[in-house]
Amino acid sequence: MKIRRFPVATVLAGVTFVSSVPAVLATELEPIIVTATRTAQTVDESLSAVTVIEREEIERLQPAQFADLLRNRAGISVADTGPFGKTTGVFLRGTNSDHTLLLVDGVRMGAATVGGASWQFLSPSEIERIEIVRGPRASVYGADAIGGVIQVFTRKGAEGPPRFNAYSRIGSFNTREAGAGVQGGDAHTRYSLSATHQATDGINVRDEVGDDDRDGFRNTSVASQLSHRFDNGLELFGNLLRSQGRTEFDGFEDETDFVHQALRAGVRGDLTETWHSELTIGQSRDEHDNFGQGQFSSRFDTRRDMADWRNDLMLGESLLWTVGLDWQQDRVESSVDFDETRRYNRAVYQVLQAELGRHDLQGSLRHDDNEAYGGNTTGQVAWGFRLTENLQSRASYGTAFKAPTFNELYWPGDGNPDLDPEKSETFEAGLRYVHQALYWDAALFQTDVRKLISGWPPVNIDEARIRGLELETGWHLADWHGAAALTLLDAEDRDTGNELARRPRASLRLDLDRQIGDFSVGGTVLARGRSFDYDWMGNAERLAGHALLNLRASWQLAPQWSLRATLDNITDKDYQTAAGFNQPGRAAYLSVHFQQ
Repeated sequence: MKIRRFPVATVLAGVTFVSSVPAVLATELEPIIVTATRTAQTVDESLSAVTVIEREEIERLQPAQFADLLRNRAGISVADTGPFGKTTGVFLRGTNSDHTLLLVDGVRMGAATVGGASWQFLSPSEIERIEIVRGPRASVYGADAIGGVIQVFTRKGAEGPPRFNAYSRIGSFNTREAGAGVQGGDAHTRYSLSATHQATDGINVRDEVGDDDRDGFRNTSVASQLSHRFDNGLELFGNLLRSQGRTEFDGFEDETDFVHQALRAGVRGDLTETWHSELTIGQSRDEHDNFGQGQFSSRFDTRRDMADWRNDLMLGESLLWTVGLDWQQDRVESSVDFDETRRYNRAVYQVLQAELGRHDLQGSLRHDDNEAYGGNTTGQVAWGFRLTENLQSRASYGTAFKAPTFNELYWPGDGNPDLDPEKSETFEAGLRYVHQALYWDAALFQTDVRKLISGWPPVNIDEARIRGLELETGWHLADWHGAAALTLLDAEDRDTGNELARRPRASLRLDLDRQIGDFSVGGTVLARGRSFDYDWMGNAERLAGHALLNLRASWQLAPQWSLRATLDNITDKDYQTAAGFNQPGRAAYLSVHFQQ
């Protein structure tokens, strides 16, 4: 099988994806991913552990919040300080929550002050698909991709007359939500525009802290995409995702006004028959204005400007070389007088993909030069061998690093400007089977992280070792859709021997749905083993394991109208994923949808 080159423009604007369970393949067309190598490849060509969540699956699962789409997926544990807009940590392969890189349509997201991304402000209704790539990707994307990369793609236009969609949802905790959108285009121009507003009274997230009132959340999101392809094949494109609202909390600061935004524009096209080039500029914003008792308390705003020039060169039928230049500048505006308020990062990267008979080879190398903490070179090599037409083995080794934050480097009086980046190396071996509507993947991995930043003032002293097994499968048989994921994890602080916080040793996810004429019914089981959390003194608190059952149903009232309902945590289980922070009990939601 020869290497296939799918220009990103084709992937985002013209390919119809038919899979609806994680990486399950239909009989004729396989899901295409772009996150693992920055170039388009089918799932079976990837030498990474990947999960793909399509729009069809998002609509079937009817998630109350974005984190619900990620919970207990292979290699993922989610810990949040309450539902609906509260701080959410995504732990990928047992690494820290700020070791997972979030991309939105190719734009790097996150707060440069505290590190990590604001997952809680993403609206599921604006998302077309999600690609989860597990394992280090610093040699492709730079800092922070130690555990992996999660990329969110917003809705896109397609050739045809305007197609409208709208929905309205109500439910427990006085939840109200509504949204509408339109997509369309012709042979040259494609567009998409959608907006969503969500409001909820929420729950009281902390007992005996702050007041006993519910801690609400409201969020207004807008997403848009526009592209135009000229007769010579050159394409101009742009996309925007913006969320803005307020979230309430129990603590000294009990309200936060936020802005979460990704903006990107660029040009791409084939310069020759063997040379595809893409030039983009982008900006992300992560802004938080905090209030206590109605009075302004603090402000932490990150603006990240970036530019990227990527070139894909076909060197024969079986060799693809990607080389690019990457520039980024972080700027911080805050009520805290940081010693420094900006830093730049320059990088050069390359990815080489080759196919030699039954052997697939990949290698990537990247050098980052950062104004604050110097140069870092990362690399990754991977080998795949096709045991049969449907069964592939793989093995890889990769290095990665995590950048120190502005808080750690420049906090007035306590920052440590001499901090080094956190460093990691990962070994992985896996097997993947793909045949028509059946898919399974198994991966064994070990990640060693050194120079972990801890303490205050912060220093590079800690080390961690993480070992794990991931099993994932999905199938689509007749009217049945199913998926399962199991993760076994041993994540240890090498200095203390303690388990790493908020990471269960075992987690399980089961999804099962059936279509019965105009009706569909389904359910999800989420099981999570016990874990530990630690207070600021290092004292351990055990978090009990738990299992949740969520049920769902939908009814196609007419060709363009459907009625959907969910019942989450049907057993009204009392549980926590972070010590001291409550999670919702039994909750019901009802929605009506229009899809042209």
